Amino acid sequence: MKMEESCLTTFAYAKINLALAIHAIRKDGFHELQSVMQSIALHDIVTVRRCGDKVVCRCGALSGQGNIAYKAAVLFLEQLGKSEGLEIEIVKHIPVQAGLAGGSTDAAATLRLLNQLYGEPLNKEALLTLARRCGTDVAFCLSGGTMWATGRGERLEALPTAPTLDLVLIKPFAGVNTREAYLRFDSVGQGGCLSKNDWEKALVQNSVQQIAGLLYNDLELASIQMVPEILELKQYLLEAECYGALMSGSGSCVFGIAQGKQHALEVTGQLRKKGFKNVGVTTTVNAIG
Repeated sequence: MKMEESCLTTFAYAKINLALAIHAIRKDGFHELQSVMQSIALHDIVTVRRCGDKVVCRCGALSGQGNIAYKAAVLFLEQLGKSEGLEIEIVKHIPVQAGLAGGSTDAAATLRLLNQLYGEPLNKEALLTLARRCGTDVAFCLSGGTMWATGRGERLEALPTAPTLDLVLIKPFAGVNTREAYLRFDSVGQGGCLSKNDWEKALVQNSVQQIAGLLYNDLELASIQMVPEILELKQYLLEAECYGALMSGSGSCVFGIAQGKQHALEVTGQLRKKGFKNVGVTTTVNAIG
């Protein structure tokens, strides 16, 4: 974290879902779910400045008031009862419509930076409340790490920290709209159930193979119907001897748990030779602070 006068910069880490089970639709229209969420090293870079007389969000094609980071900044100022200028600048590395929480993590980073910039006026619970108002994954992205998520994904409990996993990350050209994935799931999908106890055991034992054996995503079938390449990529990662492979969240990004960094680099090289462009190597990261 870097500071210069009224300006702060931080990394905004992406997330993957190591497991995602979808349950009944709630009264608010959202689905009840269970998930094991994990931060990864892939990140955007978010800078916040106090300047001007209005809130401005610059993020290439994602600039403006539609960006969740803009919403987070407006809510933060409202909470403080302030009306002043802020400039948010986001350098994107996390692909959109990928199931990696790219927008959510930018919003969470914006909240963290603003709280520092204004001298920590909000405690952790107040920041979490604001995060939940921004979007489902924003609460997780505030602190990241390895978490058990329930409700809409906003009720969070810390899990034992995952061992360092070397990951191959690949995104088809097409993205998946989260709302459309859930609508399709309602017509074709069948919800499952996760065992928190099984996940705690695998994480405590630092067993990469056990973790790979527990990978699970109820949204895969629905998203594969929308973007068939997801299945092709998942099968390729398994054929390349990754311990396991899974679509993250609602997709379309797929990750493979490699047998180590060298193996991850080899698989990535093979995928690039096959003509895939949105492919790279990353690792899991621990909670922030």
